[in-house]
Amino acid sequence: MAFKVRLFPGAPDFETLHVAKLTCFPLETRDYRPYSQVRICFAADGLHLQLLSFESKPLPNSRMEAVLQFTGGDPPILLSLQADGACSAAVGSASEPLEGVSVHLFEGEDLQGVYWGGNIIVPTCLLNRYVSGFSARPGVTFRGNFYKTCENSRRPHYGCFFPADFSLSREDPRNFGEFVVIDY
Repeated sequence: MAFKVRLFPGAPDFETLHVAKLTCFPLETRDYRPYSQVRICFAADGLHLQLLSFESKPLPNSRMEAVLQFTGGDPPILLSLQADGACSAAVGSASEPLEGVSVHLFEGEDLQGVYWGGNIIVPTCLLNRYVSGFSARPGVTFRGNFYKTCENSRRPHYGCFFPADFSLSREDPRNFGEFVVIDY
């Protein structure tokens, strides 16, 4: 079943969005599976993602990633955010930097625990430059996945939203699930 991505005519309201809970940790042999989630939508100014991970003492290289392929002919857009505040945006495996992406980092605590994360905005003009033939309108689909990883030997973990084979590249289409744009 496709994950629903809402289309907003104005500014997004993250509290009204579907939550992609990253619950699949196929390589985890221990019990370390930090609760992580992503909210995603399209608004008038572009693609918005909110990445959030509940880790009280995350290692600096604890990372959340979004890999999104909007059309079959274009390379995926790779968005990454680390607990130490490092972030990157690139196009495809050549890692062509995606300049102009804005990131707002945050951390805090609520009834569920201590968390870190950020809001990422990919402006419409960048999407149009790197993604040919895609328009965010109701019923349009695209493919991708969300990941929560840490390759530090003290707390290694590999989580995802759609089931993934971590022996493959994260941008391998076999690791992707379907997203559908909705408007209500």
